[in-house]
Amino acid sequence: MSEPLNVLIIDDSERDALLLARSMRKEGLELYSKRVDTAEAMEKEMVARKWDVAISDCHMPDFTVEGALAIWQRDGKDQPFIVVSGAIGEEEAVALLKAGAHDFVRKDNLARLVPAIERELRDSSDRHGRREAEEALRQSELRRLQLQTELNCAAEVQKKLLPRDPLNLPGFEIAAVCKPARQVGGDFYDWYETVPGIVNLTFGDVMGKGMAAAMLMTTVRATLRAVTLRVQPSIAVQLAEQSLRHDLNSSESFVTLILARLNVEASLMTYVDCGHGFAFLRRRDGRVEEILPRGLPLGIKSGEIYQEGGCTFQEGDALILYSDGLIDALPELGLDNEALAARLSGSSNAREMVDRISAVVPPGTPLPDDLTVLVVLKH
Repeated sequence: MSEPLNVLIIDDSERDALLLARSMRKEGLELYSKRVDTAEAMEKEMVARKWDVAISDCHMPDFTVEGALAIWQRDGKDQPFIVVSGAIGEEEAVALLKAGAHDFVRKDNLARLVPAIERELRDSSDRHGRREAEEALRQSELRRLQLQTELNCAAEVQKKLLPRDPLNLPGFEIAAVCKPARQVGGDFYDWYETVPGIVNLTFGDVMGKGMAAAMLMTTVRATLRAVTLRVQPSIAVQLAEQSLRHDLNSSESFVTLILARLNVEASLMTYVDCGHGFAFLRRRDGRVEEILPRGLPLGIKSGEIYQEGGCTFQEGDALILYSDGLIDALPELGLDNEALAARLSGSSNAREMVDRISAVVPPGTPLPDDLTVLVVLKH
């Protein structure tokens, strides 16, 4: 022992307490000892000093060993509590051990006391180490559960931000699906009527995945909603870029997106492609037309003036938008617009088209990135 042990001796006999201390020193144990014989004295000493070991007589007229053990345990002591007695039955000894005493030593065999103390101190240290490890594991699990709860809430909020109700548009149908690679993600889509017959559509992909991308996604979505109410897509994108520039630069991120406006009566869509590129127009006869022109993503310093493109829908034509998560999930398939368009042959509605394209990646396939698909179909 590098430092003397603090040994609290609980005994009504001062002579027996001195004999115990002398016996321990004789066995080579350096110690500081203090005798108490009442509950009040024991409680006072336990406040005044940190005790390493308690040694208690079994039979005292005014203070029971059970009472001493209760005080020792109540104050959070896991250090050894050893009962020393000259007259104790086996049943009483077993009962004390079950109550929390660590060992029992007979007074006619005090040579066993120091080895018992040293063994219990080692065991106590092991117990302390295990408790610390268990507590660290418990805290880690609590943090994991808390994070899981927060992620579940975030996922639910993000899900509610996506359009849930289909628009009742004469001659048009819109459907979409979003499958985050994690519980939350950076892909998003949005649609809403600004005035009857004029529909704004947004399809975006924030760089990255998980919580960071999801947080930035909500900012981008809110900004786009604010700037698209009364201006054409090219102006709306310029306003959004100016508004989001600081956030995107600070987060060292960027956003690819397609912002479109559909005039239902004219079957005309105008759009701006900000570096997204994963989009095509599938004509009724199966021909594929690219969506052009393309600009740079939001967050890329360029001073670019975004240009609008446009397309006119005929009956059976469909606009297909998808995220790179579809391609990245199974790169060995070498998917491109032509291959995806071929899968839509015979589709009768927008939901079926969405399901056919997203089914390219079988359920249960690990997603390296968020996977999102949106279809606008002209009837």
